[in-house]
Amino acid sequence: MVLFRARSIRQLTIIGFLAVAALLIAALLVTARQLDQLSDQSQATVAAAATAMSASRQLIEQTLAMERNALQYVVLRDDSLYQVYSNRRAEFQAAAAQLRSLNASGDVAQLPMTLLDTENAAFTQLTGSPDRATVEAEYARLSRMAYEMSDAIEAWIGEQQSQLRERSDSTKQALTLQALLFIAAASGLAVMFIVLITRPLQQIDSAINRLGSGAYDSSILITGPRDLQSLGLRLDWLRSRLGELEQQRSSFLRHVSHELKTPLASMQEGAALLNEGVVGPLNQEQREISRIIVNNCQRLQGLIEDLLRHNSQNFEVLNAMPEPVRFDNVIERVVDAHQLAITSGRNKVQQELEKLVVLADPERLRVIIDNLFTNALKFSPEDGVITLKLFASDDLAIFEITDEGPGVPQEEWTKIFAAFYQGSVRPRRAYNGTGLGLAIAREYVLAGGGSIELCEANKGACFRVTLPLPRKLVDDSKTME
Repeated sequence: MVLFRARSIRQLTIIGFLAVAALLIAALLVTARQLDQLSDQSQATVAAAATAMSASRQLIEQTLAMERNALQYVVLRDDSLYQVYSNRRAEFQAAAAQLRSLNASGDVAQLPMTLLDTENAAFTQLTGSPDRATVEAEYARLSRMAYEMSDAIEAWIGEQQSQLRERSDSTKQALTLQALLFIAAASGLAVMFIVLITRPLQQIDSAINRLGSGAYDSSILITGPRDLQSLGLRLDWLRSRLGELEQQRSSFLRHVSHELKTPLASMQEGAALLNEGVVGPLNQEQREISRIIVNNCQRLQGLIEDLLRHNSQNFEVLNAMPEPVRFDNVIERVVDAHQLAITSGRNKVQQELEKLVVLADPERLRVIIDNLFTNALKFSPEDGVITLKLFASDDLAIFEITDEGPGVPQEEWTKIFAAFYQGSVRPRRAYNGTGLGLAIAREYVLAGGGSIELCEANKGACFRVTLPLPRKLVDDSKTME
């Protein structure tokens, strides 16, 4: 059950950011609270230790002073000594009260009461019928207890420090565990929202690739935020529309092929009957005219087929997705495919090819090279040399093909790439061309973001093809073997 669905990819992104941020803020608050508690406990422990140490020193000092004043009072019976003793006694009791306020346990909690009881007993002995030996013994006992109290306080402070260290270690472990849990939770949230955001984008990318490859049968369904769902609906409409256009295109091509080829076939058949003398013998002039008609019918049939093929290629809605292609490997495959024509024409092929990688449609790249190489073979003389060069310049892959034929007149350089244009220079070999090879090559090169041009050559024609060469692929290609 879907409890919430974002209205847009922006809203989903903001919600994901806020969720992760809220989790991290909660982690910071929890951490700050625990650190504050640890800090408060540390301050309380330090304050209690300082109070205990101060009170312990005060007890020892006042106990020794009281013992000295008591013995002087027993000997001299001077009221001023008694008053001094009383003041010392009040400070002694205040120090004992401070120790009692620590809320400690063990000896630190019991000894202050014992000290007060012992001091009261000694004071009673002092104010009654004081005996020097008895008083001296009582206050000596009180002094020993004061030192015992000091030792107990030192032990208690050590215990407090140990407990504080244990609390610090446990807090550190708890914070580490909490940090790991919060990081895991934040990572989980981040992954969840990344999936929620990227999944519809991947669906859109896949749908566009299917449209580009001409797969119009399967419907497009985009899940996720409402704006991307709306985009998916528009893409599905586009799929339906492209499918309809594809059907119309196919129907148009079928009808054109049928309507053009049917009368052409009748013309070819009639010319063949005339040439065979079915309707009567033909003289030499009539046979020549019949032969011209047959040849031109065949040429017209080839033109129709090339025209349909050219139109079919131009009706493509999207090109195939570019992919990394070894440019030099494609050139070598094209040359291998023409070995028979190279041998029959006694041509030589010189290759100076660097190992380069370009982003292109492999089939279109093959057609570009094939059309240029075929053109060079047509115009190369016997024993002529066709030179193929491939090299990198900055961020460009440059392919040059040069033949030793008659070349292209300067005034035709701007026309040579036009569809159906055939130059004034005729090929050495008997060939009825259509003038589409260079036009198709130019369209494919431009579609790949490159350029094609004629360039100066000492002999024959030189065509130069330039394609973008991604920097990363340039670096990678240097390591290829």
